[in-house]
Amino acid sequence: MNKPMDKSKEKPEKPEKMAGSPFLKLLGITIEEASYPYARLTLPWDGRLVNPMGTLHGGVFSTLVDAALGCALLSKEEVKGIATMELKVNFFTSITGGMIKAEGEIIHRRGTIAFGQARIYCENNLTALGSATYKLIL
Repeated sequence: MNKPMDKSKEKPEKPEKMAGSPFLKLLGITIEEASYPYARLTLPWDGRLVNPMGTLHGGVFSTLVDAALGCALLSKEEVKGIATMELKVNFFTSITGGMIKAEGEIIHRRGTIAFGQARIYCENNLTALGSATYKLIL
């Protein structure tokens, strides 16, 4: 009869909460920094991510806002998962090329609810401002 494996000596598996997103990888988004309550992501210009006018698709802006804030939250060890409850983006200028950066910060958290704001820059020019509310899984 086989003895059950002694798992007490094995390292517990820690899920790749942030870097494991296939969607971010598909878009080419890189997590540069993530340390609660802040995260910074970058995205080099990619002509495949444009709308019919040739400018960066609004969905990419939304993804950058959500991902920056989500990475900030998921960098906290106690946060096991998140669900976006509300997301808003204000667009100031279009993007037609260059390096895109998203900086997100969680500015309020109480219990299992968190709220944050993110800024989207292209070549250091502010192009959009977004905010989101999250339900946390602890």
